[in-house]
Amino acid sequence: MTVSPRDIARRRAWAAALMIGAGLILVFYLLPAGSIEQSVVYDIVGLGAVATALLGLRLHRPAGTLPWVLLAAGQLAFVGGDTLWTVFTAQGQDPFPSVADASYLIGYPLLSLGLLIAIRRRIAGGDRAGLLDAAILTTGAAVVWWAFVLGPLAAASDPEPVAFAISIAYPISDLLLIGILLGLAMTPGARSFSFGSLAGSLVLILVADLVFGLQSLEGTYVDGGWLDGVWLLAYVAFGAAAIHPSMAGLFEPRPIAVTLLGRARLVLLGVAMLVGPALLVMGRSDVDAIVLVVAAATAVLSVLVLVRLAGMVRILARDIARRRLLEEQLSYHAYHDPLTGLANRRRFVEAIEEALASGTATAVLFLDLDDFKHVNDDMGHEAGDALLSAMGHRILDSLRPADLACRLGGDEFAVLLPNTPRLEDAEAVATRLLEIVGTPVDVGGVAVHATASVGVALRQAGEVMSIDDLIRRSDVAMYHAKARGKHRSATYSAELEELTSEPAAVRTTVRRNPTAA
Repeated sequence: MTVSPRDIARRRAWAAALMIGAGLILVFYLLPAGSIEQSVVYDIVGLGAVATALLGLRLHRPAGTLPWVLLAAGQLAFVGGDTLWTVFTAQGQDPFPSVADASYLIGYPLLSLGLLIAIRRRIAGGDRAGLLDAAILTTGAAVVWWAFVLGPLAAASDPEPVAFAISIAYPISDLLLIGILLGLAMTPGARSFSFGSLAGSLVLILVADLVFGLQSLEGTYVDGGWLDGVWLLAYVAFGAAAIHPSMAGLFEPRPIAVTLLGRARLVLLGVAMLVGPALLVMGRSDVDAIVLVVAAATAVLSVLVLVRLAGMVRILARDIARRRLLEEQLSYHAYHDPLTGLANRRRFVEAIEEALASGTATAVLFLDLDDFKHVNDDMGHEAGDALLSAMGHRILDSLRPADLACRLGGDEFAVLLPNTPRLEDAEAVATRLLEIVGTPVDVGGVAVHATASVGVALRQAGEVMSIDDLIRRSDVAMYHAKARGKHRSATYSAELEELTSEPAAVRTTVRRNPTAA
């Protein structure tokens, strides 16, 4: 298949986005730190990431566009805050709070809403328990966030209500984003470049926000320093995620085999459960013996409970695996003939119903082994079963993947040929079946030569016909083939209804060659 230059360009656009982004970051650091020119380049990188995301939506047309639109809108809100702050800097102003803060803070709920919709799409039929694990991890993260970020920041913030609210809104928004990011990481589905790049972008934002909060408390933040580069990398990573071809299926439900409680989840849950006891004693020199003992005992109990839970989950997983295997076996036996492994009558009728409902041309072949009773009488039922089993495998091997072979019962077989508009194609299959049936079969060291009669019936596209009528027509054609001398095929026509009557058992010769290997 020829790939057009446009398709090649579309597939490689993400690489170009990465290179352009890296080039702009290099330009950013070549300019004087804290200069207006540097701020303008910073804004261009952010705006370029949003434009790249919109281009990715146009190029790859994902099934669900809303999550990507919301994520792009969240990034655009951040760019709006950056641009407003550039204007303030150019005017020599350093206001707090300001309209730039409002723009920044609007970006967090937009990102969160986009991720929540993405999670909902990805877990359709997937591992919803992963969201509970994410909630546990988020709770642990919230404790750490309060101890090291939110608590100290709240204590050091301006007591003026609006300034205080905005000061703590940033770390609270980051905490919300942490929880949702953990929820996204726990969902089943594609682990593509787009997934990794989007997750990396969010992680970079969170890391940069955390360091910025700590540096703001200590008064060590430098405008145009290395920390700005982390935010720039987050913009570039988002743009690359949104323009990579894998973005089209990123938010589609694509369940994978879910481990109920794998090692990674055990470790993460264990860490979350130990956060509280660890914070009680960490970095404190005045901890008395009672607090130390309670913290240690709580930690040990938490680990023991988790280990016990893991043991119960492993037992449950084994029970589920056994039940699933039993269900698969029962389902298989309900739709398959135990002797030949072909579909049974029930499955065959359902398949014909599906084919007729589709409105496409459908052919049915009815195959009956000629005088099969002689095999059972002369060689025994075990030999007859061996012959039937061999015929079933031969029929199956001669068909297309979309065709369906069936054993209706006894020595009667049927074949469904969906989407077969030409009668010649169905008749060609019938001829091929006659050839493979006529090939000798080794049964207990004896070469058994069998013949068969095949009837062909075709339902043209759009023709109104019931399942019973289609099967009956192939049966009528088969009996007509027997009446004409057996070991041949016949195609149904209206004239056969008058020529063929319901015959009694028709005997035919089954030749044996005892000398054959």
